[in-house]
Amino acid sequence: MVRKALYRPPSAAGPPGKVILPDPNLIRCRTSSCPSVLPDGKDPRVVYPWQVLLDYNNGSVIGLTALYDDPTSVDDVRAAINQRYGKFAFDSDGKTPVNVWRVEPEKLAISLSTNEYGMVQLIYLTFDARHPTSEKATKRFLDRMAKDGN
Repeated sequence: MVRKALYRPPSAAGPPGKVILPDPNLIRCRTSSCPSVLPDGKDPRVVYPWQVLLDYNNGSVIGLTALYDDPTSVDDVRAAINQRYGKFAFDSDGKTPVNVWRVEPEKLAISLSTNEYGMVQLIYLTFDARHPTSEKATKRFLDRMAKDGN
């Protein structure tokens, strides 16, 4: 039942257009100074996330999860991430694609996977050492990646 509520039939218009990623400047912003989650746009071929969830601690955004639905694939979102952050991708063993990026200049970790409903799940998480929850958040992030195999 929940799966149907989160599912949108694939578009007959062909492959998705350019995938729009959430603004990484959201991470560590204070609620009164946060930029828009996504840029405004009128292009019908642009693919926006179906949903974006923000994680707060003491009024600051410490992470976000963006969900993309059909027909957007993990490969589509990975290509958009690599266009912006490709040099920060973890090394691949050559058998599986890279699904984790550590963007040191922005103190940002990125994880890409598919959730239990088959939706593409993109996670941004801060690892800034000055953040009061950075050690706990990083541990949860790494535990989740180990559990999910990503």
